[in-house]
Amino acid sequence: MGIDFGATVMSRFHQSWAFSFLVIAFCFPLPLSAINITLDYQYDTNNFFGAGNPDGATAGAEARATLEAVADFYSGILTDTFSSIQTPPPFVGQLDTQTWEWSAIFSNPQTGASITLVDETIASDEYRIYVGARSLPGSTLGFGGPGGRGWSTSSNGIGFFPGENAQISQIHADFLADLDYREEMSGFSAWGGAVTFDNSTSTNWNYDGNAQPAYNENDFLSVAVHEIGHALGLGVSDEWDLLAMGTNFFGIASQTEYGSQVPLACNPGCGHWAEGISSVVFGTATSQEAAMDPTVTQGTRKQLTALDAAALTDIGWSVVAPSYDPADYDTDGDVDAADLVWLENWYGVNDNADADSDGDTDGNDFLIWQRNYTGAVPPLASATVPEPSSLLLGAMSLLLCLSRRR
Repeated sequence: MGIDFGATVMSRFHQSWAFSFLVIAFCFPLPLSAINITLDYQYDTNNFFGAGNPDGATAGAEARATLEAVADFYSGILTDTFSSIQTPPPFVGQLDTQTWEWSAIFSNPQTGASITLVDETIASDEYRIYVGARSLPGSTLGFGGPGGRGWSTSSNGIGFFPGENAQISQIHADFLADLDYREEMSGFSAWGGAVTFDNSTSTNWNYDGNAQPAYNENDFLSVAVHEIGHALGLGVSDEWDLLAMGTNFFGIASQTEYGSQVPLACNPGCGHWAEGISSVVFGTATSQEAAMDPTVTQGTRKQLTALDAAALTDIGWSVVAPSYDPADYDTDGDVDAADLVWLENWYGVNDNADADSDGDTDGNDFLIWQRNYTGAVPPLASATVPEPSSLLLGAMSLLLCLSRRR
């Protein structure tokens, strides 16, 4: 599924949405977090994230595990503190009663129809994202965006005394501070949003966050990183729009990271980086196309980049970089055989697998990989360091010998 450009197949992430205000496996080592992104599956009634997945129950479980790992990753890098959102109890005066109501508004991820939930309780620091899947048009792989919110208030008597009015005014102000700003001083804030993924049988997904996609597969992890980014306000919020002027993005953090105003893709809106904008995987020096450009190439994986994280800062999030083991060369949260392949490729060539920060890739880096290995069976210590061509074979032989002795 996608648009064919010679030998490269690209798929569009989505056309994202946002609502206006209404007055009525994959894993990273992460710092302690403040924001807790919770995923709500109640509208996944076709069970895409389970046994109803078109590719079977195992694929559905993999999709869910990958999506939750991406949500955990974002939770780990966002250090804001959000107030709870809860409808105030009725204020009962001597002659009258004041009541409040609020609504969370979003698009049903399974049908696309508008959903309005009344008087939900959103916990402190919770950012709730409703998830699901449906058949999406063309090469679109997903949709995502923050939800809208509305409120109303009413009374049913003849009025309140001055002292009661003062109390009501304070309750109302506190309620709106929670609802509209989550008690943040500035920047983007919301109760949450929604994301949906394509469940067309013609879409060839790689759901496994721990495995790189094959050449003809669309990587689910990459799309999840992108769509949750939109649900957090990237490309589809007032804060983003204030910094998107013409066909460039003028956020200070993004300009600092990119080196100039960042070009935008504006067809029809300007909610993505321009096609092919590059940065580095957030928290590393590994070059990668930005996660928030409009397409993903089949057979490739995108993680959040430093430029994407800078945009989160620009729209008001407090962001910290994740930390990685120095031998986790592919930044997938573990040190395993895939990292050894990486080390073998760059052994004696350059510093792309430099785990000890001495400016090269050599036997000392192999020993660090060996000590930090987090696979199912730890590698044996070795008195000698193999040549680069024998690194992978030697390490696998050690693992096999250990397994046989056990």
